[in-house]
Amino acid sequence: MSGTRMIWLALMLQLAVVVGLGGGLLARLDGATPAHAVLVGAGAFSGTMLLLLTMASFLERR
Repeated sequence: MSGTRMIWLALMLQLAVVVGLGGGLLARLDGATPAHAVLVGAGAFSGTMLLLLTMASFLERR
């Protein structure tokens, strides 16, 4: 992998972690149990990472 791709991957990972933490925190503040809040955060992280990797793949092929 080139250095530029690694930087983009690191930025995508950081953004997905922030979105996942935000989703879990908001779920917990809404009254979810800790286990449910973790699952909500994991879902937000996964969805964000999937979307970002799909966009990166699309833009690379263009």
